[in-house]
Amino acid sequence: MRKMKFKSMWLVTGIILALVLGFLYSPMTAAANYENPAHGIYADKVKIGASLPLSGTLASMGKSIVEGLQVYLSMVNEQGGINGRQIEATMYDDEYKPDKSVANSKLLVERDKIFAVVAAMGTGTSLAAYEYLAPKGVPMVGTLSISDKVTDPPREYLFALPAPQSTEAPAYVDYAVNKLGAKKFAILYQNDAWGTPAKDFTEKQLAAHGLKLTETQTFERLTTDLTSQVYKLKAAEPDVVILYALGQQAAIFFKTAQKLGWQPTVFGPGGLNDPKTVELVGDIANEHLYCSSYYWPLDSDVPAIREFVSRHQKMYPKSVVSTMALMGYSAAATFCEALKNSGAEPTREKLIAALENMKNFDQKVGPPLTFEPVSAGSYARRGQTAVVIVQLKDGKFQSIGDFIDPVRK
Repeated sequence: MRKMKFKSMWLVTGIILALVLGFLYSPMTAAANYENPAHGIYADKVKIGASLPLSGTLASMGKSIVEGLQVYLSMVNEQGGINGRQIEATMYDDEYKPDKSVANSKLLVERDKIFAVVAAMGTGTSLAAYEYLAPKGVPMVGTLSISDKVTDPPREYLFALPAPQSTEAPAYVDYAVNKLGAKKFAILYQNDAWGTPAKDFTEKQLAAHGLKLTETQTFERLTTDLTSQVYKLKAAEPDVVILYALGQQAAIFFKTAQKLGWQPTVFGPGGLNDPKTVELVGDIANEHLYCSSYYWPLDSDVPAIREFVSRHQKMYPKSVVSTMALMGYSAAATFCEALKNSGAEPTREKLIAALENMKNFDQKVGPPLTFEPVSAGSYARRGQTAVVIVQLKDGKFQSIGDFIDPVRK
């Protein structure tokens, strides 16, 4: 009897010991124990950050992106974070200036010790930051630029989100020709790595229709006067103007055209699909401004959109919810999905591997996202390739068709 009691006691002790060891070495516990503070990984949190315009002519866009990112992170953190870790974001203002973007990136990596850059905005600013970040192995996740220069050729550490100009600009030309009967096209674009490709893709698609640009004008970043350019565009009498300008520069174009007694039909970049555009030129551009979107409409019945709008209104009651905020939301969703798939002991290398294996990720607020290894070609680091054309009507942008995706049909 005594021998049986001892055996039972040892058996119970063994079971308890196994349970304790199992808990101690479970994935959840491993996540809690693993840290790499130099790379922004702590037992209870992961640190991320970005540089984007929070003041200056594109401040409204940058602020909306930050709001959208924080809306998603608040939802994730309320649910316990990713693998038991909260996500903490630090965002710095670069005023849309490349040199400030580099300085901010240095602060984020060397002082704040972030794990990754998430939701950086801009072409010149992001490319400048990449030159500093890449040698240090810091991933840029959900970079918000439509320029193909950002992703073609693909860069190892950079993963961009919105559909590029190589799908957007041709969609504009096709719609203007096929639906509006346009035959004469003019273009005004920002003279840099963001604006120049738009001209190239526009010309290529016009050639497919047997057409050429009748007038071409450019402007420099952050310019405050477009009188000469608008005058020459008006004189060319185009049916359509392709406009690659954002924020104040887009507003200057429309207001200058109004002063000259001209109301052109305009196709502009996706970034113009924003409440700030309505505020600045809504009356002037009503029914004459088309641009693109990468998400389901904000007034749709899609559950994730409704939840996003509700959360945004609660967190930022003084802000107007916008598709720019959806960009930040999407960037945060992309990062969190990749972080989750990086396991209990995340590294930057694992994060990149998780992104490269992201196929048709359902971000729930728009078409699915796909990334691939750099060897896959020019769209390997471009999460979205689909656009839907929207038109400014009565104070809001309304979809006028289905999503167009010539790359991932």
